[in-house]
Amino acid sequence: MGNVVLAVVVAVADTWVAYRHWHLDDGFGWALLVVQALVQLGLIFRRRMPEVVLGALAVVALAQMVPQLVSPGAVWPVGTEPVWVVTPVGTAFAIYATIVYGRRPRLGWVLITLVTLLAVRPWQAHVTVVTLGLVMTVMPALFGLWSASRRRLLLALSERAERAERERHLLAGRARDEERARLAREMHDLVTHRVTLMVLQAGALGVSAADADIRRAAEDLRATGCEALEELRDLVRVLRTPAGDGEVRREPEPAALPDLSGLVEQSRSVGVAVEVVQDGVPVPVAPVVGRTAYRLVQEALTNVRKHAPGAAVLVEVGYAADRIRLSVTDTGPVTAGDPGLSAAGSGSGLDGLRQRVEMVRGELTSGPRPGGGFRVSATLPVVVG
Repeated sequence: MGNVVLAVVVAVADTWVAYRHWHLDDGFGWALLVVQALVQLGLIFRRRMPEVVLGALAVVALAQMVPQLVSPGAVWPVGTEPVWVVTPVGTAFAIYATIVYGRRPRLGWVLITLVTLLAVRPWQAHVTVVTLGLVMTVMPALFGLWSASRRRLLLALSERAERAERERHLLAGRARDEERARLAREMHDLVTHRVTLMVLQAGALGVSAADADIRRAAEDLRATGCEALEELRDLVRVLRTPAGDGEVRREPEPAALPDLSGLVEQSRSVGVAVEVVQDGVPVPVAPVVGRTAYRLVQEALTNVRKHAPGAAVLVEVGYAADRIRLSVTDTGPVTAGDPGLSAAGSGSGLDGLRQRVEMVRGELTSGPRPGGGFRVSATLPVVVG
């Protein structure tokens, strides 16, 4: 809108000056007046094609000058005051636009030199003409150079700030990767080795014990330890894989999602009404993802038994080609809960669950529902990567 207003104001003002002081007794003067007005309306496009606009104004200035030199009085009367003998006013704006927005600097400077000579008219030196000519050409050029330099400086500062921000993110990512690697080393060197030793001891106890109950307990302990080792290996593998690494390896043997019926039956056996809804075709998932899904449902059902006695529970499992969606929603407590049972535990179950879900590149949300009750939901990738 500003370009349109500027072009119209300049065209009207310059046309009014020319009408007052040009020689308009013949068709050439009127034709030149119309052409000058139309060309100065072209200032609307001075930012998109500044060289074209400046070149057209240079042609108009030549059309004024050449006939006047060949036949004095052809355009303006011989006795016209020098203050009114000027090149088109739009030239100043076109020069500025050519320097700031121009894409062909050499052509731009050739045109600026040409219109400067036509505005100053060194072959007809006059103080007023020279002064006005310099004001209309050199001053816009100087202002354009300053403005262009300022634009380049601001652009450079912006690029430097963006580069610094990218470097900050890279350093933060590197620090996270180093911390993940450190945690992986500690888990491998300390936790995994200790659990392995426990599994071996449980296996030895199961072989050497004479009592059948002790052998069964030792075997259960050994099986639980083996499962814990599998989970630890999965977590160490995920920790050793830098976040965002394009070379993340898939799990070697994707398998079906662990059976949730055992968890559901446990809750039903203590009076919790649980309904399971499945959507989509089951797809194989990485073992670490399957165990994370199992732990999510387990933790959510445990929380319902502790904090929402009498609530009905809906477990939803949705499958897609590259992810699975799980949610456990309860309707809220019906009766007062057992204070001892509610206070049991560390109170960090959901926080630990969130960390576990994020470890496999998933997303977890939890919180009260508007109509009452509580909901825990997660979206997990089929593979870690």
